[in-house]
Order: sequence, then structure tokens, then C-alpha cells
Amino acid sequence: MQQERGLMVSNVLRKVGMGLLPGESMEVAVELEEGLTDELESGRATLLLTNRRIVRYSTTGHRLNVSSLALGDVNGVDIIRFSRNIQWVWVGMLFLLGGALLGALSVLLVASPATPIFMAVALGLIGTVFILTYAGGLRGEVRIHAGQRGLHCVMKPKALDDMAVFVERFYEIKLGTE
Repeated sequence: MQQERGLMVSNVLRKVGMGLLPGESMEVAVELEEGLTDELESGRATLLLTNRRIVRYSTTGHRLNVSSLALGDVNGVDIIRFSRNIQWVWVGMLFLLGGALLGALSVLLVASPATPIFMAVALGLIGTVFILTYAGGLRGEVRIHAGQRGLHCVMKPKALDDMAVFVERFYEIKLGTE
């Protein structure tokens, strides 16, 4: 079973241009969108902890991005969580209301309402962006520091929640308390 898992990990890593080193094994894998996984997929952005290094890979379209850091070089892991802020909804509503008011006034009071109408549409679009910022919801990022180098991963809430397992296992390996 462990050998099958090792082959599966090796196959996925080969697809993204890497392989496991001799004596290296996967410890924890966190997909940046879905969280902890045992089934690696080359098409999903993943942060992978092995017993020797941390690997981050992602593919978008025809672009492949793979980075790795040796565990001995890593000197810190930051998990940053952004939360929804209701003020963006109120700011967005204010812009939408301002755009509607400007549009109505320009039609009623201005001889050539073309320019004010464009401004009204722009205000409405800005308001929509603010509301979508709120609707985008909870997100966060993980920063792994290794001297001048590091890894940066933007993650969804489920993946952020699962980073506790990743960080715990990382420090067990790093401090030799397996």
C-alpha cells in the first residue's frame, strides 16, 4: 500500500517536472482549494510536504509552476486569514446608489447626458466590484520562509483549515520528534 502511494506520488510529480528523491516520502498534501488529500492530481495546485522538502506545484493553461524548499532551509510558516468585511457591501451600495442618482439627474437636467451617463455606469461598476469583493469571501495565504527565498500560496478556507495538520507534521519532522 505504501509502495503504491509512493508510485502514485512519483507519477504525479513526474508530470509536473519533479520526482521524489531517494528515501523521500510524502507526508502531507494540501490542495490550495480543497484542502488535505491523499490523491494527488497534477492539474490541481498543491502544497506537498515530504520528509525532506516542501514542494508547491500548479498548472494553469499551458503554464506549469513548481517550487521546492529543503526542510532544513525553512525557518518559518505564516498562515494569514482574510475575512469578509461588511463595509465593502455598504461602500458598493453607496456607489450603485450614486451611479443611479447621477444617471437619473443627467437625463432630467443635462441637455447632453452622454458624459454623465458614462460616469453613472462607471460608478455602478465600481459598486459592483466592492460587492463582489465581499462575496469573494474568506481566503487566506500561506507564506513559507527560507532565508531570502520562500513560497507563497493563496488558499481557500478549507485548505487554510487543513494547514494545521501540514504545519504540525512539518515541525515534527523539522524538530525530529516523529
